Amino acid sequence: MATFIGTGKWPSDFARTTAKAHAEALVWEAEANALYELERRTKESAESTRDALSVDVLAHLDGRLKEILDAAKGAAGTLGGVTTPEAAIDAGGDVLDAWRRLTALLREFRDVRNGQWDVLNAVNPDDDRARMRRWRADGHGEIRSGLDDVPAHIRDVMRSGAFTVEYLAWLAQSGAGYVPTSYEDLQDEATAGDLVDAFAGAEGPVDYSPVVLPPLAPKPAETYAHSRTPHLDRSQPAPAKPKANATAPDRERTTRDYF
Repeated sequence: MATFIGTGKWPSDFARTTAKAHAEALVWEAEANALYELERRTKESAESTRDALSVDVLAHLDGRLKEILDAAKGAAGTLGGVTTPEAAIDAGGDVLDAWRRLTALLREFRDVRNGQWDVLNAVNPDDDRARMRRWRADGHGEIRSGLDDVPAHIRDVMRSGAFTVEYLAWLAQSGAGYVPTSYEDLQDEATAGDLVDAFAGAEGPVDYSPVVLPPLAPKPAETYAHSRTPHLDRSQPAPAKPKANATAPDRERTTRDYF
């Protein structure tokens, strides 16, 4: 093109040069399309595998959590009332060893909890993720037995997710820690307090039979002196005027008086 603009003539090999450039561009485009398609299919395959195995992954995390809590239970009993590293250092001996053991287990515990929420958020739609964020902010997804009897300072840790050695010791001794294996599993725990016991306070069986009401006496239609029977079929004679059985009220009439 530059040669033509400068001289007014095409170079003798311009067709071959252009064809070669076009062919090379097609090769590059085909490679780019193939890589894009490969990336798309690989991503879909990975997401499909993730979704299919999410229950297994969460079940594995639940088993790993139980192992961590079992290992932490003995150390938690050794701590006694120690809740700070300074107090553990002052106590020394077995108490300090137990604190160190719980500190190491706390890192693994945090990994399990992070993995739990990563998987649940990855395999659920936006609406469910929004609900899970609210439940997590309320402290759900940590224990199965509900939050009503949880000490206030422990519940604060559940809500914040800032796990401490004291919290791990409490959870290990409570025996209630778990990992939800699905959105429905978490929902059951988070909404258990919302369910109403229909039989609460009832003595014996509760009768939920439907109440049968007496039939209503039909009220005859009101027909006035100005009423007319609709003439629906113009090919037939006009119907007779209906016999009046009511008197129009002495007020400005509305559609209710005619229909």
